[in-house]
Amino acid sequence: MAEVDRRQAAAYTLAMPAWRSPEFWVIIAAVAVLTAGHYVTSTHDPFWHDLFRRLYYLPIVLAGFRYGLKGGLATAGAVSLVFLPHVLATHETLHVQASEARFEIPLYLAVGAITGILADRQRRAESAMRRTERLKTLGEMAAGVAHEVKNPLAAIRSSAELLKSRVSGRETELAGIVVAEVDRLNRVVTDLLLYARPAPLKRERIRLSQVLDSCAAFLAPVAGEKQVVFEKSYPGAEPAVNADPDRVRQVLLNVMLNAVEASPEGAAVRMNVSRAGRHVTVTVSDAGPGMSQDQLERAGEPFFTTKRGGTGLGLAIARRVVAEHGGRLTIESSSGRETTVSVTLPVR
Repeated sequence: MAEVDRRQAAAYTLAMPAWRSPEFWVIIAAVAVLTAGHYVTSTHDPFWHDLFRRLYYLPIVLAGFRYGLKGGLATAGAVSLVFLPHVLATHETLHVQASEARFEIPLYLAVGAITGILADRQRRAESAMRRTERLKTLGEMAAGVAHEVKNPLAAIRSSAELLKSRVSGRETELAGIVVAEVDRLNRVVTDLLLYARPAPLKRERIRLSQVLDSCAAFLAPVAGEKQVVFEKSYPGAEPAVNADPDRVRQVLLNVMLNAVEASPEGAAVRMNVSRAGRHVTVTVSDAGPGMSQDQLERAGEPFFTTKRGGTGLGLAIARRVVAEHGGRLTIESSSGRETTVSVTLPVR
């Protein structure tokens, strides 16, 4: 609990305006005091000038850790600007110190940049860790809820099917709606379980073009309703990949179904298989409206969907499955243009 409170406090501190944080005023005060020390100290006392020059690193490092790359560079730049006139003014009386100071200013900038980069990297790592922890907790909760929901759904469906066989007219239609909605809920629950508790891989040597053909045959009725056709481009000598056929089929089926649903009537969904080095890539392109930059950045995020009635888990599960195989799934799209999904898997 204390760890959660500490992280929440850190997140709140980072979110507040810079001028409201105590570190901001500490940095300003430190730079002002050290600069004043330079200008009021006699030029015949080089010890204090050397000390002030080196103490400038403290506010630079603090700014880098607190405000990241921008803060570190901004503070280093400010220090350089206020320090440079003193260097030029005392060049004759503090010749050695002035010569050293010419190399000190680039060091200020380097220290500010390095400190800021390290701080930004640490924040990104902590943010990713917090996101992973939230998803893990959410997955465990979803798995528990899904497990408890599946049994009642099965009972409701059986009862609705029984009622459907014993009634007629409007009642039959209502019973059919119940069955259809239960099936939809069951698919949502199944997706939750797949996302929360992925099954271990059972690898075999498979060819991705054959999996694509199988998915195209399965989706033929759906594509036929919209008069969408599949255009194929396969290599002559396609290498096999070592993968779980069922899980890969699940991924490609999801990608192809999204392409069919996004395509306008009479359009074509293009499927391409290519090899680059030790990897085989499948690309599926549609002629749909594309996605905005915001949608593209969130694509694959659990529970985010642009489809009406979608769960937002299909692409998230697909990305996880591809990552488990040592591959990657990428999406290219923009508003008003086609969307291309690429699945790359290693040959071995």
